[in-house]
Amino acid sequence: MIRGEIFNSATIEGMVAAPGAKWHRDPPDVIPLWLADPDFPVASEIKRALLNAVHDEDLFYNSDRGAREAMAAKIARRNGLEATADDVMITQGVIPGMWLAIRYACGAGDEVVVNDPMYFPFFTAVDATRTKPVYWPLEREEGYRFDVERLKELVTERTRLIFVCNPHNPCGRVMTEEELKGLADVAVDNGIAVMVDELWEDILFDGREHVTLASLNPEIADLTMTSWGFSKTFGVAGLQMGYLCATNAEMMDRLRKLAQGVFRGTSTLARAAAPVMLGEALVWWKREMMEHLHAIRGLCEKRFEEMPGVTCPKLEGTYLMFPRFDHGVSSEELERHMFEEARLRFSVGTQFGPRGDDHLRMCIATSEAIINEVFDRMQKPLNKLE
Repeated sequence: MIRGEIFNSATIEGMVAAPGAKWHRDPPDVIPLWLADPDFPVASEIKRALLNAVHDEDLFYNSDRGAREAMAAKIARRNGLEATADDVMITQGVIPGMWLAIRYACGAGDEVVVNDPMYFPFFTAVDATRTKPVYWPLEREEGYRFDVERLKELVTERTRLIFVCNPHNPCGRVMTEEELKGLADVAVDNGIAVMVDELWEDILFDGREHVTLASLNPEIADLTMTSWGFSKTFGVAGLQMGYLCATNAEMMDRLRKLAQGVFRGTSTLARAAAPVMLGEALVWWKREMMEHLHAIRGLCEKRFEEMPGVTCPKLEGTYLMFPRFDHGVSSEELERHMFEEARLRFSVGTQFGPRGDDHLRMCIATSEAIINEVFDRMQKPLNKLE
């Protein structure tokens, strides 16, 4: 198969026959759009690295330093943040870093700034640690811009941590450098720690560039913990590997002590694949994946424009769309209606905060054939709600 064609090769029958939770949680006649897993094969370079590790019997306890060195080199090259292996901690994805950031920065009852809407594990981490969420709203009518003046109004003497997701899940926004600088100024002026999830850094549309918050200046770097991963770019969530960087040595030392006995990093197999995914071998993958996703985004935009009562902001980053449905029903009712009438499974908008009502989140990282089938199924149930 020609390289670029692999991103458009998925069929419903093929996905149902393959392993993975996304296509097997519901009956086989349901098209799943709820999970942010791409319907793309795994790159042969990654599979080769995993097989080589098995052949070399890299299955015993082993040092993770080589993987952390590759991560630090990528952070310096790609994110503009001078880091060493000692500044990097390997985690099981980005979600454990959310909990760890709260443990580092907060005590019970302290305030954590979260967006509304926002990826729901941020809320879960706040609830589990008995801290208080303070909602920094992102308004659909404003294009989900990050209003720094609004953030300033939220900060109190109990504010200890700001959570950031950039590119943003589920809104699909890519924060501008101006927005990031404004956020950094608020954090530095008030001595507030920041945890940034940059998992979607490779999924950028229209030539946008990703700016890492901690790269802006040494002052914000000293306050920031940044997490990255591999699952969205390469479809390898099963490797359960992410990495967290803090260039403030005292911060990283404290994070490691908090994690000791709780975090186990990840497997030797996942670590063996890390240098391949972090280096130059898969530049072609990122380039051709984005060419395909641009085409899929355009197709989705065209189909949404043909649907009365549906609005969807321009997708700037991630492969998650967050359309609003003006049909007089809640997002929970709408998701259930789509499942029962169209055999489509979305994420309920209110999972991501109160401002997610009337919305559904959908993953569009699939083939043209599958996404066209999605829209073909969607129209008739919507007509019933008119």
